[in-house]
Amino acid sequence: MSARKPLPDGLDRIGPFHPYLVWMGVAILDLFIIAFALAVVAMLGDTIEDAIWPGGFDVIRAL
Repeated sequence: MSARKPLPDGLDRIGPFHPYLVWMGVAILDLFIIAFALAVVAMLGDTIEDAIWPGGFDVIRAL
């Protein structure tokens, strides 16, 4: 079994996909993970803020 030739731009394929497509998918996945982590931190901060200063407008739960 021989290896496939690199693409014309010198990059190796990742499975049947072009490397740029795979890198884009990984970047989008990373952005979703970061957005999820920031949402969890915001919700946790809002819960702590409600315990310290009850009442007022609840921005996180309003979304």
